[in-house]
Amino acid sequence: MPGARFHEPGVWANEMEEAGWHGVCASDHLWVSDHRYPHVFVAATQMACATNQIKITTSFCNNLFRSPVEFVQGALSVQQAANGRFEAGLGAGWAEAEMLAMGMPYPAPPERISRYIEAMQIAGELLKTGQCVFKGNHYQIDISGDESIGPIVENPPPLIGSTGGPRGIREITPLVDRLEIKASARSTRGGQVDLAVMATVTEDEVKQNVERVRKISDDIPIGIFILTAAGDNDQVAGMKSILGNGYLGDFMGHPEDVARALTSLANIGIDRVQLTEFAPGSHDALAPFLVNRQ
Repeated sequence: MPGARFHEPGVWANEMEEAGWHGVCASDHLWVSDHRYPHVFVAATQMACATNQIKITTSFCNNLFRSPVEFVQGALSVQQAANGRFEAGLGAGWAEAEMLAMGMPYPAPPERISRYIEAMQIAGELLKTGQCVFKGNHYQIDISGDESIGPIVENPPPLIGSTGGPRGIREITPLVDRLEIKASARSTRGGQVDLAVMATVTEDEVKQNVERVRKISDDIPIGIFILTAAGDNDQVAGMKSILGNGYLGDFMGHPEDVARALTSLANIGIDRVQLTEFAPGSHDALAPFLVNRQ
């Protein structure tokens, strides 16, 4: 969901459904740059209630913000509102400034991934059964006996993970129904977006991550997160120049060229792309080349 539409998640989602896109995402931040985000579960619910067919997902709930128990309760609630069209995306969290602003500790990368792995184990069990007994280094959960969380839904939402490092891929893949590779993961490990690091991401690096996933699971669906700037203007050209000749720069430029680069991801085993606008208007510019119109 573009920052300029944060005040109307439902209206935007309805427009995307009418345009023929397959799914829409709500992200979990307090702010990024000058954009102040709506609450992820409230935004996702508004999207669900304003649409009839399109998939709704959280991309991605921040594991540092809340307990995995609350994440699952929110996910089940959105699934109820979406009549079974929701996908529960949970990420490790990366933005240091948000955590410090809330007076919460910001763990180092090894602890963040460890917390994430434990949270995914808990979330998976809770989504399936409503109950979980877990004793780990970061979480101690005991929802058992007569206790369970809800709401009860006929078909719990699939659990979606996002990771870009070897350990994350190795340990998260077996826990989820779909894995999204975060191609720019190295650029956020320091707690903020580092565009210089993002510019060093290579196609071979992305391919290697897909191969890592396939060594663990032959059939798990694989997605990818892509920042895109599509258009024929100075702003898009400026965005593209920031990434130089890096692989992620292929997803910035003339809409037809960007669409070609996006569809080529299928050749390396990726079956879904989440597009986040790096330049306003990129979704609309790409739509004629990507979406299936009704």
